[in-house]
Amino acid sequence: MSNIKLDETIFSIRRLLMTTLWPSFIMACVSSVLLFSLIDPEAFILHGNSIDLSNAFIYSIAFFVFWLLGAITSGLTALLMCKSR
Repeated sequence: MSNIKLDETIFSIRRLLMTTLWPSFIMACVSSVLLFSLIDPEAFILHGNSIDLSNAFIYSIAFFVFWLLGAITSGLTALLMCKSR
């Protein structure tokens, strides 16, 4: 009986992760495309100095930051949608 409960818990955690991470992944893709279609990574300036990093590294960092922000907002939405027990 407890094995069935554990399987249901694992399934609900997987479902929660997918409903949180998938939309945030899609929004990270869209956000990265929009940002880098408007701004060239070589034009970034931090504290008056240009950033000496490869474009691929800047694209990757921006994508993961957008994905993290999307995951946080999706997670908060999922948390607010959960029924209180």
